[in-house]
Amino acid sequence: MKFGTFFFFQNAPGRDPQQIIHDELDQIVWSEEMGFDHIWLTEHHFIDYGLSVDPPVLAATAAARTSTIRIGIAACILPFHNPVRLAEQLALVDIISNGRLDVGIGRGNRPAEFAGYNIPQIENRGRYEEIKEILVKAWTEESFHYDGQFYQIPEVRVIPKPQQQPHPPFYIVCVGPESIQTTARQGLPMLNSVLFGTTEQLAVNRDLYVKEMEGAGFSSAEVQERLENWGVSRHVYVAPTDAQALEEAKDAELWYQESLRRFLIPDRIEDAHPDLQAGFRAMDERLSQVTWEALVDETLIFGSPDTVARKIEEMHDLRVGEALCWMNFGGLAQDKVRRSMELFSREVMPHIR
Repeated sequence: MKFGTFFFFQNAPGRDPQQIIHDELDQIVWSEEMGFDHIWLTEHHFIDYGLSVDPPVLAATAAARTSTIRIGIAACILPFHNPVRLAEQLALVDIISNGRLDVGIGRGNRPAEFAGYNIPQIENRGRYEEIKEILVKAWTEESFHYDGQFYQIPEVRVIPKPQQQPHPPFYIVCVGPESIQTTARQGLPMLNSVLFGTTEQLAVNRDLYVKEMEGAGFSSAEVQERLENWGVSRHVYVAPTDAQALEEAKDAELWYQESLRRFLIPDRIEDAHPDLQAGFRAMDERLSQVTWEALVDETLIFGSPDTVARKIEEMHDLRVGEALCWMNFGGLAQDKVRRSMELFSREVMPHIR
C-alpha cells in the first residue's frame, strides 16, 4: 500500500492566504522527507474551500522543491482549461520533475466555478471527453488537429513532449457508478474520496470497477495492477491519544463540512440547469444529515497511531492501493499538522508496510 498527502490550501477563518500557501508548500517538502510516496494537488476556484487555483503552477513548484516523491494532480478540472495550453503546461511539469507527474482529471461539480468561468455546467461531460482526447493527441502525435463540438483546433505542434512515454499516467476522479464503469472499461485507475458516510461505499466502488474491467476483457493481473493504483482520500489526524486527536481536530473538521456544503450546493438550486436540480437537492439533503458523532464513527481517520493504523488496515483489506491522507483540512495549525504527519510516518506507515 502506498501513502500520499493531499493539499487543498484551505482558507479557513483567521488564516492569512499567503501564509497558507507557504505552509502547505513546506508540508509538501516534509512529505518527501518523511517517506510518503506521493503528494497530490487539486483545483478549486472562487471559494475558501481551496486556494489551489492553478495545479500546473503548484506541481511545478513541488517539482522544484523535491527530488523523488511523485507529484499527482487530483484533479485538473478539464472544462476550465484551454486544452492546448494545458497539454503544454503538463508536459513541461513532467520534464521539470524528471518524469514524476501523475495527471488526475475530472469534470468538475461546483456551480459557482462554472459560473465564474462562464461555462454551462451541463456541458462538463462533453468538454471533459474532448479535452482528454486532445491531451493524448498533443502528447503523442508530432502535430494534430481537432474538430469537436466544443473545441476546434487547427493543425498545431505541441512541444516539448512529456518525459514519460507515451504520456504521464492518467487517474480518473470517480464520484458515481457511471464514471466508475467508464473508467474501468478504459483500464484507467480511479480516485475516490470518503468525506462523509461509511467505507462500505468503497467496497461497492471496487466491486463495480472489477466487474466492468473483467467484462471489458482485462486479465486478472491487469485488474490487480489498476487496483494497486486505486487512490482514496480521507481526512487523517494523528495525536498521542484518541481523545486528544478528536479534541484538536473537531473545529477544523466541522468548518470543513460546512465549507463542503457551500462548495457543492448552489445558493439557489432553482437557478441551476433543470437537469442538475434533482442531484443538488439530493446532495443537500444528504449533507444536512451529517453529524460530528457519525463522522467519528464512520468516516474520519482520527486518533492515536494504533487507532489510525487499524483504520488504514481496513482500507488495505478493501484492496485500496493508496491512501491519500488529507492532513491539513479546515485550518489546522502548522505545528499540529507536522506532528500528525510525523506520527503517521513513524508509527503508522511502517506497521502497514
